[in-house]
Amino acid sequence: MNDTYITLAGWVGSDVSLREVGGGTPVANFRVATTSRRFRNNQWEDGATTWYSIRAWRRLADNTFASIKRGDPVVVHGRLEADVWTKEDGTTNTQLVITASSVGHDLSRGTAVFTKPARPPAVETAAAPGGDPFEPRDGQSADPWSVPLGEPVPAFATDAPTDAPTDAPAVASVPEADAA
Repeated sequence: MNDTYITLAGWVGSDVSLREVGGGTPVANFRVATTSRRFRNNQWEDGATTWYSIRAWRRLADNTFASIKRGDPVVVHGRLEADVWTKEDGTTNTQLVITASSVGHDLSRGTAVFTKPARPPAVETAAAPGGDPFEPRDGQSADPWSVPLGEPVPAFATDAPTDAPTDAPAVASVPEADAA
């Protein structure tokens, strides 16, 4: 696979558009600008600005549409492609397109709060009579190794090893095989 992957930090320069294609698959599109900066002659100078078209699919498309706004500082990672076409007047145009695998706010420019998107509830099936024996009951944790607050830790977890004899033999005896 000879794909080129890129990570860029820039500013969102357009509103995020969301549409559905081919049977309801969501795709989000927006533009990001990056401008290089150099420190020369004791001052900062802006370099050329490069624009990228960003394409996000499926869940990333939905989350990008809900989270990213024009003017936001973002970090984008994805597959880079050059979309080249010839216009009717014969001129050739090139657009840099990134099919994103990750999109997020640039936290060097501000703070963000992560929120998991709400998911529709799964279709529930009728429970067997008596319920699921492996399902935690009220007040119980689903973690089999957890200890509720305020209760002592079981002794086996804190006991130091001892050399005291036990009821079981330390080594099971194995009958010797007949030498033939």
